[in-house]
Amino acid sequence: MMTGKANSKTKYLILIFGAFAVFFTGYPHIWSIYQPYAMELTGWSQSQASMCFYLYFVTFVLGNIFGGRIQDKYSPRIAVIFGGGIFTVSVLLCALALRPSPMMMYFTYGILQGFGQGMIYTTIISTAQKWFPGRTGFASGVIVTANGLFGFFMAPFSRALLSGQGIKVTFLVIGAMIGISWIFASIFIKNPDSLHKTGEHEVHRFEGKQYSSMEMIKTKKFYFLLATMLFGLIPYLILSPLSQTVQMDRGIASTVAVAAVMAGSVFNAGTRLALPTAADKVGRIICLKVVLAVAAAAMVLLVIAPAAVTTVCVVLVYACYGGIMGSFPSLTSNIFGMAHSGENYGYVMLGIAVATLGAPAITNTVLGQGYDINVVFVIGAVCAAISFLFLLLLEREMKREKSEVVAMGTKSFAK
Repeated sequence: MMTGKANSKTKYLILIFGAFAVFFTGYPHIWSIYQPYAMELTGWSQSQASMCFYLYFVTFVLGNIFGGRIQDKYSPRIAVIFGGGIFTVSVLLCALALRPSPMMMYFTYGILQGFGQGMIYTTIISTAQKWFPGRTGFASGVIVTANGLFGFFMAPFSRALLSGQGIKVTFLVIGAMIGISWIFASIFIKNPDSLHKTGEHEVHRFEGKQYSSMEMIKTKKFYFLLATMLFGLIPYLILSPLSQTVQMDRGIASTVAVAAVMAGSVFNAGTRLALPTAADKVGRIICLKVVLAVAAAAMVLLVIAPAAVTTVCVVLVYACYGGIMGSFPSLTSNIFGMAHSGENYGYVMLGIAVATLGAPAITNTVLGQGYDINVVFVIGAVCAAISFLFLLLLEREMKREKSEVVAMGTKSFAK
């Protein structure tokens, strides 16, 4: 068993290099920068090129589930090595996939990349939480924030590389950087001992009931949590593609609109760390209630408030999205235990996949029927309210189970 000092050093190395690897899982979120270059070189249509992004999200969730299972059965290092290897190869192969048919790109950028990313994403988050048992929100927040910062730092880098060297070279350079990131992460990542020192005091690795994935999906709590995530993400996912154009359509200067999107990205990254860290002290449910209330209010203001308020609403919705993405890993672990947190969170992330596919369907259907964009924003507000309702149901179910446990304990003591 390592000493407390050595253990403290280990957990921060895992956190730092884990965040470095997860940083690159934000890569698909800048696909819109690559898309025009791919379309020009291959002749793909807009819808063909966009399919790469949507395929990624579906297989990303599957990778989370599979990576969590590999982590539980073998070790987090095995999951990171296999997932990182798949992730790296997928991006390198994209340089060979720029052909008239998009099928190979669907397989490399969409299916393979999503699966490989998912394997390392959930593994690193759950392992980091296990090393910070009293600060799981902080640990997962650091990791998820790294994912959110990718676009801020790497979008300008990619633009410069794309315009100077072309899309094929850009894929190769990014692929090499991805390979370096997970290799460093795999060197340090491992689970803590069953009884370990955090550097301050000894703590037991797991407390309370540890749900397996099969046990989890049989509970009401799982479906309430899944629905909370699904509906809570809809406001951001319907606003994000329109965030710049809707401001300009309302008479806001293009420079202000672009600045709002950039500010939103910064707040998105900031709340991924700030909210779950605060939740370690004040509670995860209450923090999520605030986020969902703000998201609903922002979507309503997009409909009824003066045009100038649109910019503020965009930033607020981006911040709420970051808060949700940062909070759910630690909330899932808090409800269902740490032992199988990787695979369990993979199942919860089904909400992300459904929301990502559902949001554009909502927008296209509403606008396709000739309705105003404000109808889309009303739907976003309703979704935030529905998410809040499911969060209340989740809270009630957790309180009910807790009271039953206390009652059973009282009866046992009386006997």
